[in-house]
Amino acid sequence: MVQYEIKKNKAFPAGEFSYDLRSLAQGFYPELACQILEREEWAEDRGFPIKCMVDGCVILDDTVPEDYTKNSVKAKVYQAFVKKTGRELPWGILTGIRPAKIPFRMMRDGMRREDILISLREDYLLSWGKVKLAYDVAAKEYELTREFDHRNSYNLYVGIPFCPSICQYCSFSSYDYEIYKDKVDSYLQALKKEIAVMAEMAAREQKRLQTIYIGGGTPTSLNEGQLQFLMDMLYQYLPMAEIAEFTVEAGRPDSISEEKLRILKKAGVTRISINPQSMKQGTLDLLGRRHSVAQVKKVFRLARKLGFDNINMDVIIGLPEEDEVDFTGTVMQLHELDPDSVTVHTLVIKRASRMRREQFEQGGAMYPEDTLISVLQRTSGEMLRSYGYEPYYMYRQKNKAGSSYNTNQENVAYARAGKECLYNIFIMEELETIVAVGSGGSTKYVIHDEDRMERIENVKSVDDYISRIDEMIERKKQLWH
Repeated sequence: MVQYEIKKNKAFPAGEFSYDLRSLAQGFYPELACQILEREEWAEDRGFPIKCMVDGCVILDDTVPEDYTKNSVKAKVYQAFVKKTGRELPWGILTGIRPAKIPFRMMRDGMRREDILISLREDYLLSWGKVKLAYDVAAKEYELTREFDHRNSYNLYVGIPFCPSICQYCSFSSYDYEIYKDKVDSYLQALKKEIAVMAEMAAREQKRLQTIYIGGGTPTSLNEGQLQFLMDMLYQYLPMAEIAEFTVEAGRPDSISEEKLRILKKAGVTRISINPQSMKQGTLDLLGRRHSVAQVKKVFRLARKLGFDNINMDVIIGLPEEDEVDFTGTVMQLHELDPDSVTVHTLVIKRASRMRREQFEQGGAMYPEDTLISVLQRTSGEMLRSYGYEPYYMYRQKNKAGSSYNTNQENVAYARAGKECLYNIFIMEELETIVAVGSGGSTKYVIHDEDRMERIENVKSVDDYISRIDEMIERKKQLWH
């Protein structure tokens, strides 16, 4: 067990520290439980006393100076872990999912490049590789968004929670289309009702619609008539002519037809995703993807033929039974197709996925170690940069594949100039309000004057969303003020 003792303090109560201290402990000791205890009295009244033990062995018993900050406390703990283990974490003391937000804000405040790089290295203890990545992503985000009116804009996320089948690794609120096909029309009617009210509220507040992102699930699992209905409802209620970007996750190649692509094109969709995840057929079969590598290539070329000039493709590092040769082979095959952007995910094994259950059953033996994952992340970045792509968007998640350092992996999107996804930047840097409609939608209302957000969550269940749609709408109404 990793055990902390910290001074009971009104300025920094245990709750303020718990996430950060637990994340640091997990980064060095992912197999150990963590406990945080508050103490009323210390021999030293000045500063911030903190004690840390690993399996009963004291590795830190010190006092942070009187002018301490949360980061100085984290740095003290981090350095104790480094001394104990002889290891460093690539992301240093950063424990959140948005590491680019720090250099982004520094840029916005007018800091020089050199000072930002030094701060990331010395204040946050990032490796030089992560310093460069965080800076490059933030610089691209800043370049693309600094001219937008964030205060008076909003973005719309439309959730379509249906898929042709459920992938082994998936933990999203996704539902097999064939099982739920009798409820899809009712779901779309509920969605229409929510969009209508949301659009009315936005218009009343004089908020400009900036981008639309239709995700899931797999939106193209809808049949042609249902997909057309979805496009029609957007045009019925929203000022579609003024939006800067319209993305639809076409996702699974086995959900795409020529007619569906024509519907999207006619509706003015500017960006689609066709996501193979891997170009190794054995991996696709293992994951339950139910499509072939040949289908991926066929659908991609069809989309190009129909005029789609901004196509993203997703791949995943750390898939079961894949090695470096398999993954680099996937990247090379994508290069042959020449997509406009490539998003590189690191496998997330969530508790809700079938893969997590199998991992426990097999003792984790079928999944790559983080050492391989780190190599593949570096390799993918080098390959994609050599093909003319640059990183523009990044986030970190918990529950990554691998047995160690599992809090220090990231997902990175690479794009050619002018093909970046604005919605992804807005949601990651929390620059603008994101209104999310549909089951599982998470609305983030940005209150600029107070530099904070309010969140409103929709229910995840399709059945509950349909039956409780009026409740979901009332939740939205509380936001717009």
